[in-house]
Amino acid sequence: MSDGPHRSLPMRRHWKALAERAAKAAYAPDDVCESLPYALKKDILEGPVREVREIMNADTLFPSMRVEQLNALRKDYQSAASARLIDCAVVVSADGVKGDAGSEAAVRNALEGTMRDALRGIEEHYLREAGSRRAGYVRGRLDAARHRTDCGAIARDLHSTDTAPVERSGPPRRRSGIDEGPPL
Repeated sequence: MSDGPHRSLPMRRHWKALAERAAKAAYAPDDVCESLPYALKKDILEGPVREVREIMNADTLFPSMRVEQLNALRKDYQSAASARLIDCAVVVSADGVKGDAGSEAAVRNALEGTMRDALRGIEEHYLREAGSRRAGYVRGRLDAARHRTDCGAIARDLHSTDTAPVERSGPPRRRSGIDEGPPL
């Protein structure tokens, strides 16, 4: 634990980086806010975003046919974010929403669920490993980032072009210079 609880966090690297930024006062709140959308995009882009969009835009007569096609994607995509995206698409399709509006709604709902679960996991880990005071600090910074993150805008960004969004918005910039510290 000498390097910090973010090192032992049982999550992927981009979530560990978010936890590190949330836990250290050396990172400004804007740095934490910058890391959250990146981590969400990294997770959701491993899922069948393009396939869900194609299925939701297909001219099928019955929502049940879309649900069958969406469920068929499960065998090819095994991650938790992929399963959540497929589940959200099934729910949206069952509600009768289709087309780009349906696929954007599915992606938005998957992003919101992924964000909620990841932030809860980070907070619980810090509570176990670092105590309630430090976990409260991390939770406050993560909550501020959550409130400033617009999952609808991220979903629209994922649907705007065929270019991968992570390529357009790379990982959060690491500040390494002596003059690049947090604002006083």
